[in-house]
Amino acid sequence: MFVKRIFKLSASAIVLSMMSQPAFSQSRLPEERASEATTSSNNEAAIADIVVTAQRRSERLQDVPIAVTAVTAEKLANVGITSAQDLSLVAPSLYLPVAAGSIQPRIRGVGTTSSGVGFENPVALYVDGVYIANAASGLLTLNNIERVEVLKGPQGTLFGRNSTGGLIQVVTKDPKQTAAGSFNASFARFNDLTLGGYLTGGLGDKVAADLAVRYQSQAEGWGTNLATGKDVNRIEHDIAVRSKWLFEPDDATRIRFAVDYADRRDSMIAFHATPGYPLTFNNAFFGGPYDQGGRYDNNKDQPEIARLKTGGVSLQINHDIGSVAFQSITAYRKTRFNFDLDLDLTPIRIVACCGKTRAQQLSQEFQLSSTGAGPLKWVAGVYLWSAKDEYTRLDIILDNGLGFTPSGVTDIRDINAQRTKSAAAYAQGSYEILPDTTLTLGGRYTYERKTESGTENIYDGVNGPLFIAGPYPAAGIPTKLTFKRFNYRISLDHKFSPDILGYASYSTGFKSGGFNPSQAQNPPFNPEEIKAAEIGLKTQLFDRRLRFNVAAFHYDYSNIQVARFLNGTQQVTNGAKAENYGFDLDADLVVGGGLSFSGGLGYVHARFKSFPGADLYSGFKGCALPLGQFCSASAAGNQLPGVPAWTWNIGGEYRTDLGSGEIALNLTYSGVSKWFAAPDNYAFQPAYQLLNASIGWTDSSQHYSIRVWGKNLTNEYYAIGIFEANQGVNSELAAPRTYGATVGFKF
Repeated sequence: MFVKRIFKLSASAIVLSMMSQPAFSQSRLPEERASEATTSSNNEAAIADIVVTAQRRSERLQDVPIAVTAVTAEKLANVGITSAQDLSLVAPSLYLPVAAGSIQPRIRGVGTTSSGVGFENPVALYVDGVYIANAASGLLTLNNIERVEVLKGPQGTLFGRNSTGGLIQVVTKDPKQTAAGSFNASFARFNDLTLGGYLTGGLGDKVAADLAVRYQSQAEGWGTNLATGKDVNRIEHDIAVRSKWLFEPDDATRIRFAVDYADRRDSMIAFHATPGYPLTFNNAFFGGPYDQGGRYDNNKDQPEIARLKTGGVSLQINHDIGSVAFQSITAYRKTRFNFDLDLDLTPIRIVACCGKTRAQQLSQEFQLSSTGAGPLKWVAGVYLWSAKDEYTRLDIILDNGLGFTPSGVTDIRDINAQRTKSAAAYAQGSYEILPDTTLTLGGRYTYERKTESGTENIYDGVNGPLFIAGPYPAAGIPTKLTFKRFNYRISLDHKFSPDILGYASYSTGFKSGGFNPSQAQNPPFNPEEIKAAEIGLKTQLFDRRLRFNVAAFHYDYSNIQVARFLNGTQQVTNGAKAENYGFDLDADLVVGGGLSFSGGLGYVHARFKSFPGADLYSGFKGCALPLGQFCSASAAGNQLPGVPAWTWNIGGEYRTDLGSGEIALNLTYSGVSKWFAAPDNYAFQPAYQLLNASIGWTDSSQHYSIRVWGKNLTNEYYAIGIFEANQGVNSELAAPRTYGATVGFKF
């Protein structure tokens, strides 16, 4: 019934927009009006404005009283950012670790180390206003992008679900009536071939469409599996297709229909031994020790493969009704993600895992907002959400060859299904209480219900099921959860001049609780909450040659959802409290004569105020249990996992005209400080720095281009994910030095 209601509401929105009186046809849509502000001042060396939608309306970046890092399509191309994972190169206080093929973003120390079924990150990902819940889908490739916005701090008032730490908003290009297109091809180290194409044009006076396609294949891996002789960390294929159709029946109405699909198969999820840490099974008792090879090699009997298929459709309707703008966004998405992992990190069968996830989501949002020029600006709406997540996991434990199971391989198979339904209503108003001084008040009420069902089986390789646990979860564990919360935001900003804005804000956020699908007896976890205070200053100085934005923040972060290892499986629990405070800044400087610089710096002090009963890895701080087991101890005072205290980037670009074309040189240097894998602060990734550079030429007609580039030119060896588990400390690795060339054509 919930799903049917969403479709009916969406259909009604289309009819209402088409039946509206044409008296308002001369009004202009907010995004059209705002786009005119993107032109720079008369000074050719001035920094151009960037228009963002951080407050669910189109506004200049410098007018928004929120800490936002906005990255344009041009900067994405110049820096060589091709996926969401690369955004930390240009966004301070944003860090993007990866675990088993799923992205785990953290903003200002707020994030997660878990990515199981039905578990959503507290840093939300949006594409064209559509929330992307599945973590595996977060590793999207960035093609056909208009801009990317990174909003820092709780965004629950206007964006809602699971944006406790902030959100990443990807905005794609709209199709144009004028025919245009582009094609590019890249070839890089490790026999990496990437092809991309984009076409757009009109299909009549009122309809325009586009098509964006990207294909990548990395035929060689960074390392070798010594047991199988096959490459690891390679991409068999990565295909992404997106198309958008724009229908404008009159000047007051815009209807966008978008469809996208992605198919990826790779071995990037391969776990590697972490240098300096022992492995539980790599010893004489299990026939070892086994050679782990070079830094990017491993030695496993089971290939590690991830396969992702994801896609969706969305319908966005915008209609002006005098001084009020109406918007409806209807979206459906489906994801399939399969993975195979060898967890023991040895060439014999001891512990392996494979999983299959199936996720579906359906959402509907209706929104009204003011468009007038008066002292009051407001936005209000309702949001409906329905999701179904299914998870099948098979653990293979203790091969018969080792003498542990008398009749074959023992399997543990979990089949779990979770359903989520959510409804929310929100409103926010900004009123100019004094000249150039604006007070903003906003609130959101959310109702959410989750249910769970499934089975757990233990199998013997010869005799079949030994034990069926029955209904999932186990007896006594709730199968239904309900959450209700009201979150709010208060902000006061003042324009000291047309180019200087100061603001202070206080906001709250929550991330709903959920179920633990790893074992039937695991109890559910509760919501986590945050209270955030922030002050900031946004400036454009020296005749708009310098843009300098800075913000300081303080978070009370409570009931944190933390991943632990209990009974041999990962389980999310609550109980931790933390205090996060720090600052972040962005700067852009246009020197003139084709020379410009940009940079960012972020600092976060993120430590547990209390966390009794945290996992403490064996052999660390007096834990005398056998290797691979965990003691229980307090983590108070420890740094939050996956959170570097410092993140920074600095870049420079120089462009010059040679008559026959333009040469562009780009250099980006970025780094992060040491971060820890888990609350016990045992395993860690040392600080590292990355150097990326490129040189490109574009002919005078702007039709042809060639670019030579390099990433991680200093060949830093570092992990994008580190995990303390029963089998030892293992890592997922980032790419070593890569380099290549890209040729392009556009018309």
